[in-house]
Amino acid sequence: MNAVAQDANLLRDKAFWAEKPTLETVKQTVKLGHSPTELTSSGFDAVTSAIFAKADLEIVKYLLSFKGNDVNKKTHDGRTYLFWSASRGNLELVNHLLENGAKIDIIDDKGSSPLIFTAAGGQTNTKIYDALIAKGANVTIEKSKDGANALLLLIPKLSDFTIVDYFETKGVDLKSKDNHGNGVFNYTAKSGNLEMLKKLVAKGIDYNTINKNGGNAFIFASQGGRGYSNGIEVYNYLESLGINPNVTTTNGTNPLINVASNTKDIRVIDYFIKKGINANKADNEGNTPFIKAAQSNNLEIIKHLAKLNKNINLVNNDGQSALTLAVARNKPEVVAYLLENKAHVQVIDAEGNNLAYYLVNAYNTRNKESFYEKAKLLKAYQVDFTAKQSKNNSLYQIAIGKLDIELLKFLEAFKIDINTKNNDGLSVLHLAAMKVEDDVILKYLLEQGADKSVVTEFEETVFDLAQENELLKANAVDTNFLK
Repeated sequence: MNAVAQDANLLRDKAFWAEKPTLETVKQTVKLGHSPTELTSSGFDAVTSAIFAKADLEIVKYLLSFKGNDVNKKTHDGRTYLFWSASRGNLELVNHLLENGAKIDIIDDKGSSPLIFTAAGGQTNTKIYDALIAKGANVTIEKSKDGANALLLLIPKLSDFTIVDYFETKGVDLKSKDNHGNGVFNYTAKSGNLEMLKKLVAKGIDYNTINKNGGNAFIFASQGGRGYSNGIEVYNYLESLGINPNVTTTNGTNPLINVASNTKDIRVIDYFIKKGINANKADNEGNTPFIKAAQSNNLEIIKHLAKLNKNINLVNNDGQSALTLAVARNKPEVVAYLLENKAHVQVIDAEGNNLAYYLVNAYNTRNKESFYEKAKLLKAYQVDFTAKQSKNNSLYQIAIGKLDIELLKFLEAFKIDINTKNNDGLSVLHLAAMKVEDDVILKYLLEQGADKSVVTEFEETVFDLAQENELLKANAVDTNFLK
């Protein structure tokens, strides 16, 4: 079981908000030095944490009163507080934010407005949409990056046409399509909402169409979504309508490649193989069903596909093998299985990175146990942790991006040259000086032999770079020890 580290800032910690703190408790926590404005590395802060925890409006108002928590502050994925509150149906907070200048025309990093993000999240409270529309949101114009309007995004979550009728009164056509030619049936197929699929068919909605990318409802259904994959009953229903399960898009994707990533049901894998899809057929990026399964699926599915897989060491267009992607994304047991079945450990990707790079680059404090288990396997199979990676980076230079001293200490045993420069002329100490927010890692690197006198190709010293680091300035860190 993965351990989830608590946030040192209590105002961003789920455990703190799970206790349903009162306004006075929150105020006292601020007085103790916990920042109400500071963002995590993922872009979340005290206000977003309060919104997710459904905290009382007065608490959110208090947190919004601090300089640095403007109503239009950008948080995770470029989203303002209006995105989070509207998508969660918090009408009271939505109205407060709108009354205090929250903009409805901000587009997040994924290409969505607050209206589109709210619909994509499955929000069915029409008063939320009324509030956004009253401030200028336009349901007929606002769309996702793929050209999907609010109704296309919302309908997979519905069980009847009540909300559909609402959007139609606002001018949204039930027969509308996105930029690729996908309508409500394809979007609903992705969610596997059989109840709504059947109602759409009964309503006369076109279902057996090929979009501009060569895809149909089977492509959408096979994609599944975050945390779920569709069952065999969905595919049987689609086939009963005369839709072709053996379909390939213009980018070479077929349903088998998609389900290989997400289904836990061997019957689904076998269904598409029986429909004539080649289990070794790669998409345009060079990924086969086996490679996709090794990246993200469980061992049972991987072993099942292995029976049909012709080459365990096949690499995709990026030079990544099944083992490469398993090291980066999957569990130690999958890595062990591939190694035991003669997967090449010396595989190098198209940019010059070996398996040790993928291990270190995937390091996550929430999943340390998995990291160390995979590291043990790679060491046992003699993967070279001292090898230069892409752009002449050592693993130290890859690891420094994580700003985790435990990871740096893990690399000590490999005796990697700590003073090597990458193609940009930067050592790990240079990179640390530009990224850290305190002196802990800098002093650790010096203890390990990092040379503070080395300069960049622009003749900048480590001290110079530290002087330009805004985080060190903000935290009033004395960097004279770098002179």
